[in-house]
Amino acid sequence: MFFVAYSIFTLTLFDLGQRLVIWPAVLLFPVKRRAIVRRWLRFLANGSLWISRVFGGVRVNWTGTPPTESCLLVMNHQSLLDITISVKAAEGPQAVIPTRERYGHGIPGISSLIKLGQFPLVTQQARATKAEVAALLQAAKDLANGETTLIIYPEGHRTTDGNIQPFMRSGLKLLLSRAQRPIYYVVSDGLWHARTIKETVHSFANSSVDVVIRGPFAAPAKENIDAFIDELEANMARTLAEIRHQPSLAAEREVRAVG
Repeated sequence: MFFVAYSIFTLTLFDLGQRLVIWPAVLLFPVKRRAIVRRWLRFLANGSLWISRVFGGVRVNWTGTPPTESCLLVMNHQSLLDITISVKAAEGPQAVIPTRERYGHGIPGISSLIKLGQFPLVTQQARATKAEVAALLQAAKDLANGETTLIIYPEGHRTTDGNIQPFMRSGLKLLLSRAQRPIYYVVSDGLWHARTIKETVHSFANSSVDVVIRGPFAAPAKENIDAFIDELEANMARTLAEIRHQPSLAAEREVRAVG
C-alpha cells in the first residue's frame, strides 16, 4: 500500500505539480526562487513522511533542536528516507544537497528537482571534474552568504550495516574552508535494513527511526579542519552508539528482527 500511495504522490503532486506550478512560479518570480523552492522541498518532505507513517507504519522519533539558520548540516547515510529526514530537519534557508551525477537525468520528479534547487552534481571519483569543483564552490559561496542550508552525507554511500563509514573528506573540507557557517549534525538509525528499493519493499513497513540533531558547532579555522572532521566523525559514531544503547529501542529492534 505504501508504494502505491508514494507512486501516486510522485507522479502527480511531485512531478506534475513541480512542472506545472513550481517551475512557472520560479520563472515568473526569480528573486523569490529560494523561498519558493524552500517551501516546496519542505512540502515534499512532510508529504513523504506522512505517507511513510500512514501507509507504511514508519515512526520517526526526533531528539534535538532543528537549525533555523543558514548552516552546514552533516548527516549519516543509511536509507532512501535520509534526504527526506534531512530536509525536514533543516528549518532555515533552502536546503541544497550535493547529488550524484546520475540522478540529474531521467528520474521523474527527482531530476527536475535537482535543477530547480540548483543542487551541485558530483561524480564521487578520485579526482573531481572542473564542473564539479565549480558547482561545489558556488554552493559554498551561497552558504557563506547565508542564502542556503547545505546538507552533506560525507560517507558518500548508504551503509550496508548501519554503522558510520569513513568520511569522504574532499567535499567536506572544501565547504569548511570556504564557508564560515555554523555546523550541525544529524544521526539517524533504524532503516539501514532498507537501504535499496528492493530491500525497502520487504523491510520498510513498521520501522522505527530515531533521529538526533546536535549543534551548532563553530566553523573551524583552516589549519584545524582535519582535526575538526576527525572529531565530527567520532561524535557522530558516538551518537549512533548512544541511540543503539537505549534499552527500549534496542528491545524493539530485536523483536522486529526476530519477526
